[in-house]
Amino acid sequence: MTATVNILNQNYARTGQSKQNNELGMREMQARAFEKRNSQYLLIKSPPASGKSRAMMFLALDKLINQGIKRSLLPSQR
Repeated sequence: MTATVNILNQNYARTGQSKQNNELGMREMQARAFEKRNSQYLLIKSPPASGKSRAMMFLALDKLINQGIKRSLLPSQR
């Protein structure tokens, strides 16, 4: 019998800091994603209700306004 090995273990501090907004109105995770806005591909993995859709809105607006992209498609939520 083989033992199950968990190769991905994510712990969160639960300090409430992730609910605080910066000067642009972004949460911590959204600001980190926005810093990587020039990347061709970006995978956002975060807990439910952490603001992934809002982060994608910030990224899409930057691409439309500042990066010369003509349209942006965002996947719908289930």
